[in-house]
Amino acid sequence: MRFGDPTAFAIECIHEPIPNSNRWVFGRMCIWAGGEQLGNIDEPACMLNVTARHLTGVLKRLPELDEPAFSELSDAVLYDLLDHALYVDDGRTPVQVASDATRYFKFDFLTNGGESFDRSRSFIASSNGQVRLLFSEPPRGLVASRVDAVAFATAVTEFLAWLESEGNNGG
Repeated sequence: MRFGDPTAFAIECIHEPIPNSNRWVFGRMCIWAGGEQLGNIDEPACMLNVTARHLTGVLKRLPELDEPAFSELSDAVLYDLLDHALYVDDGRTPVQVASDATRYFKFDFLTNGGESFDRSRSFIASSNGQVRLLFSEPPRGLVASRVDAVAFATAVTEFLAWLESEGNNGG
């Protein structure tokens, strides 16, 4: 299944039915942004509900992701700022780490967002009706894309609706 347009933003998944009583849905997935595949669609039997929970959170906080100071930063500088604030152990005090987490965690995208994204870190911000995705996965490095916010929200909403339907059908 593909939700959205891969040249803009899309979620691609392959359902691998594993019957269960918890309404969990298993399969393979990746996202597409600006024609670039992000995540490992070859990773089998991923619990897609984990990624769905992350995407639900992103949709809820999308209005909060407009940070004017970010618009002046290059993709690489913004990625480094967010990565450093959230994931780099650099001798900051626990109070500083907590402060950075409070300020910047809302910009986390799919880091720890399911098995398909285990080897990556990703961030999301928005401005002027666009979503800015910053995704890093070895060995490729940083991939950045700007996506129409409506197209992003539509693809995510369609994926979430499909996932709920599949879960109601027994996973």
